[in-house]
Amino acid sequence: MPKTVDEISRETGFSVTTVRLVINGQSEKYRISRQTRQIIEDYVALYGYSLNHAARSLKLNRSDTVGFVVPDLSNAFFAHLMAALETLCHARNLLLLTVASHEDPVLENRAVASLLARGVDGLVIAPCQAEIQPQLIKSRGKTSIVMIDRDFASGLFPTVVSDNFSSGLVMTRGMLRKSDGKTFPFLCGRAESPSIRDRIRGFSEACQEVEEGGEERILLETDDSIEAGSRMMQRLIDRAGGMPPHAFMCSSLLILAGALQQIKAQIGRIDPAILISTFDDHTMLDLLPNPVFSIRQNVKALTSKIFEYLTRPRAEDKKAACASSVIATELVCRNLESR
Repeated sequence: MPKTVDEISRETGFSVTTVRLVINGQSEKYRISRQTRQIIEDYVALYGYSLNHAARSLKLNRSDTVGFVVPDLSNAFFAHLMAALETLCHARNLLLLTVASHEDPVLENRAVASLLARGVDGLVIAPCQAEIQPQLIKSRGKTSIVMIDRDFASGLFPTVVSDNFSSGLVMTRGMLRKSDGKTFPFLCGRAESPSIRDRIRGFSEACQEVEEGGEERILLETDDSIEAGSRMMQRLIDRAGGMPPHAFMCSSLLILAGALQQIKAQIGRIDPAILISTFDDHTMLDLLPNPVFSIRQNVKALTSKIFEYLTRPRAEDKKAACASSVIATELVCRNLESR
């Protein structure tokens, strides 16, 4: 049975404070000897460690929990982000509570209210609406709040996002080079989202470098789903008299999955010569014979910055409220030699 701090202290002969510092990874900061640390860590490895959360919460007015509100965990990026954030929380003996909003403001409001009512110490939100931010002002003093992925530019809370504009610009330029300057359609779900708007800006600017009218090649849907990708590709194929585009870009992996399914359904096969690009990256893209561009977001850098804002001293709250961190992405290229 796991041991409590008091039991570890009593059975190792070290003070409760020393045991807590070692368990919380603060040995070096408080100059606890390597020998003392080793004895305590070996004991914990052998018997385990049990934290009395109820007693700790009452004493320190903390719950040792962090809330995480995301649009959809079927989105590979948010799933990876959750896993990385959970690892950082675990290292600090924090519990991550994840709730999906499904891009619904009502569900998002309910999720946020529920997490705050449970007294979470931190709240990380990928908001589907700008209106959620003013509602959180009254909670800022007792809960660290960080906005991610979508920057609605309110300046009320620190925000951590990927560099979507540069990503769209760089990937579109790469696509145009490989297609000999021929422009192509961009299939977008949830274009009202700030992250998608930034990707569209990058796409449009790159298209305008080779010719005018890039906006005409942008297809829009109100949801980010496989079904939305399928509908947009159907429109393209029907518009071209039954032929798929020579190249296309998708705003997400879900949109790409729907687009590929529709090509297979209407044409019978996916021509390996079609040039494909998508935001976000997944190892499943390795299975495509097509030349593929994708954008890989830096999950490690994103979660590191998120956690930095979550754990900042309360005295820095006002200074950090307007902070906006933009994290660089990586362009991944597959099978380009085949084209």
